[in-house]
Amino acid sequence: MKCKYLLTAAVFVSWTGVTLATVGNHSLEVPPPAPGSYPVACSNLAIDSNRLAQLGGSIDDYWGGKNNHYVGDILQEPSATLRTTIRIPDEDLYPGRRNSPVEFVVIACYPTDAANSRPDYVLPDGQRVPRMQRAGQPPLLATPACPPGASSPGVCGRWPLIAFSHGLASSPVDGKSIDFLVRLASHGYVVAAPFHGDPRFSRVRLEELGDVWYLLSNFDHFVEMQALRPLAIKSTIDLMLADPQFAASLDPSRIGGVGGSMGGATMIWLLGAKITRSYFKLDARDTVHDPRIRAAVGYVPYAGQTFLPAFGDDNATATAVSAPFLAISGNDDTTAPLKMMEQALNNFRGTRYQVALAGVPHTYDPAYADDVFGWMLPFLDAHVNGNRAALDQTTRQKNVRGGLDDVLRIDYTAPSAIRPAELRVDEFFNDLSRHYALFARQADKDFVERGAAGPGWRRTGMQFKGLALPGPTELRPADQSAVCRYYLPGVNTHFYSALASECDLVRSIGGLYDGVEFWVTRALEANCPAGTQALKRLYNNRWRESDSNHRYLTSASEARIMQQQGWQDEGVVMCVPL
Repeated sequence: MKCKYLLTAAVFVSWTGVTLATVGNHSLEVPPPAPGSYPVACSNLAIDSNRLAQLGGSIDDYWGGKNNHYVGDILQEPSATLRTTIRIPDEDLYPGRRNSPVEFVVIACYPTDAANSRPDYVLPDGQRVPRMQRAGQPPLLATPACPPGASSPGVCGRWPLIAFSHGLASSPVDGKSIDFLVRLASHGYVVAAPFHGDPRFSRVRLEELGDVWYLLSNFDHFVEMQALRPLAIKSTIDLMLADPQFAASLDPSRIGGVGGSMGGATMIWLLGAKITRSYFKLDARDTVHDPRIRAAVGYVPYAGQTFLPAFGDDNATATAVSAPFLAISGNDDTTAPLKMMEQALNNFRGTRYQVALAGVPHTYDPAYADDVFGWMLPFLDAHVNGNRAALDQTTRQKNVRGGLDDVLRIDYTAPSAIRPAELRVDEFFNDLSRHYALFARQADKDFVERGAAGPGWRRTGMQFKGLALPGPTELRPADQSAVCRYYLPGVNTHFYSALASECDLVRSIGGLYDGVEFWVTRALEANCPAGTQALKRLYNNRWRESDSNHRYLTSASEARIMQQQGWQDEGVVMCVPL
């Protein structure tokens, strides 16, 4: 049995004479994104210079909320400026502002058309707000076409909305954030960003977290400041969807989030993670969540420090996040360490990616834009707009040509919504045998989960889609094959294949046939066809111990980890639906 199983597990490809695909997911270098096709305009942010001089302080104080100042104090046309006031919950999570009103000023940038001749507005610090509305002027939004692959006619004529959360003590109109707002708007998004004004609630800076005593003495207010951020973003989305000038042009079913630094953490709290409440116990509490956010991107996203994770001990509450998330981290970032975001992402349950930019510290520079937006734009298009072509790109993209050295460290594309003739295949792992198995039939999943298959089994959270049993033979596409499932009692493992020759071979060495598990597109070409992703097979190389097992993965990063642990890469064996 040992020698026979060595052949079936380790050298199937050459022994059967079949050449399987060798190119997996995330193997494609893509060009930098083209410039956005829309000119951009923004909502009112006119500043009263006389009021600014009267109150004193620098304009940066008002942008950031420092020294008892806030941008709402110096608005020239406040009734024409987007603002939202929220009443802080009467909870001990908010020791300084509980049960009190707090105002947030919001700026929105949006796609406009070439006929919009409004002048740019120059802010007191020299920053320009493109084609800014003034009092009495409505927003001049361009008319969008139907998005490619639109699943519903209701999205035609409406824009997707992005809620943007800036970094700690920063603002939407600093030189970094405004670049995000304008670029995203030029690619067809209405982008709304509140001025968080963090120092109004806590003066703790990320750079000061190394000073443990300072942090301890201000920890309650630091937590309050963090917890107020999701409230501000949720209220901003409410504001935009109710605003009489914007609401009719927005599609409430296509809402995404983008956050920089602490703004990245803000998005993760909104998507379901809890906030670290106690420094000593590292316990965590819920803040506000917003299920309207379909997907989010974090740029140099903050997930805490080793001694203070942002989402509870070991960032474990990030397991509540199932919405797609893209983290774009800097290799040289010590303020928001890449390894902490990696820890959080490994707890996520949905689609998740982490891209590391070589040489990038905790900052943004427009020179990084090709790499940053080369990842961000297809991700948002795929998961906010539902563009199937963009989803294809995100599963194949390895890096952006030129620019920075961008490395995909974590990838997992969860199955999209199940469509007719599709089913979800779940991966299970046994903590006792250390074996993996796949199950597509709900009855089998229930059987395993109630312990009937023996102790130790649990879901890993990894899933992919298969095709349900097709109709009559004459209606089946020529490139589709049944996936056999065999149980080999001698090594206590399951084996799956879409190749009849492999199925026959396993049967000939004593495998017990469990039937057709699901159907797939065969992987007989160099690349899987559009609308599918590659499924790779790995082997644990433990035939000598009569402990053989295979694992089937769509994640290139998880496959690399398995190879580092001694598993053998047997190549792409199936193409499964996205």
